[in-house]
Amino acid sequence: MYAAQVPHVADSMLRPVAPVATHKETGPSAGDFFIQAAPSDDSINAPQSTTGDVMTSLDDLLDRTLPLNRKERYYTGTVLPAIICCDNFTHFSRISSLLPTGDLDVRAVPDDCTIIFFTEYGLAESAIGESASRFTTLPTAKDTPDVVVLVTRPQPVLIALEAKLYDRPSKPDLQRQLGAQAILLEHMVGELGRMLGEAVRLVHAALLPEALAAAMGDLSVQVITWEQFRSTFSDVAPPYFDAMLATAIRRYPQLVSRWAGYQDAEIAGEQLVQRYCDGDRTYPWMGRGDGGLFGTRVAADVRSGNWRHHRYQCAKTEIVNNPNWFAVADFITLLRGEGQLPPAPSVANELE
Repeated sequence: MYAAQVPHVADSMLRPVAPVATHKETGPSAGDFFIQAAPSDDSINAPQSTTGDVMTSLDDLLDRTLPLNRKERYYTGTVLPAIICCDNFTHFSRISSLLPTGDLDVRAVPDDCTIIFFTEYGLAESAIGESASRFTTLPTAKDTPDVVVLVTRPQPVLIALEAKLYDRPSKPDLQRQLGAQAILLEHMVGELGRMLGEAVRLVHAALLPEALAAAMGDLSVQVITWEQFRSTFSDVAPPYFDAMLATAIRRYPQLVSRWAGYQDAEIAGEQLVQRYCDGDRTYPWMGRGDGGLFGTRVAADVRSGNWRHHRYQCAKTEIVNNPNWFAVADFITLLRGEGQLPPAPSVANELE
């Protein structure tokens, strides 16, 4: 054990306390003198907690001490379970409002249990010894999703969630990951159906931030968002973990990783267009999911005017064989045709 160290306190915050005379009036001893820190104006005026201490908010602590955890595993292994499993799974069945699970009869008393809830679960690592004999074959792949839940009543269903938060994989990379998981999960539901004596339905989904979900477009599995998840459980979630998730969502723009795809940069549409019109050809190519220039997302951007603020993926060279990528020049032509930009200056006007 290390002895606690007294932090250094600025001289302006220290004041001597008068010596205390002993009953023999022989003068003060060394122990009769001490230095006491005077409270700062901030601590005097700060709100007080129910215990009388100065209150600090979660944001205060995250900004002044340990920064917010950016690891996906924290949110799937700690925050999500704390919310969805609160009150001994009383509210777990709300997930059926987000996913096609059907009715869920969740009982979580050890002697009357209908649910198995795992995070970071690996079947290949877990099925050893006698438990391995339950399976006709065991997969060697380790592509299990972040959250795996088996609910056996009224009809068995296996719920599997692959979550992303601050990590931003490319769409092809995420599709490959989901595809590998699907192979393993189909094997699992087959084995579970044999064990339970009835078919087990598979519900496989991606849990993404709204911004990432919008960028990805359609995937091979259903997509739900962290924002939807929080909205579904916020009124029953433990306040601390609800606030932690809310903070993670609110700080997403500052903490998200750079795109891992084709792009060289991310630039707001208005800035990108202005650069190009000024003759800057650093990024002559841009991307938008769900069909590129003539897709639904670009159409919505132009119709709403959000193209000015949306940050588009940009590239220095052409991305071939990908319909989501298009020339900035063509985007400018589209904007002019829709009245979002003034017409291009004519040659005659340029010569005047």
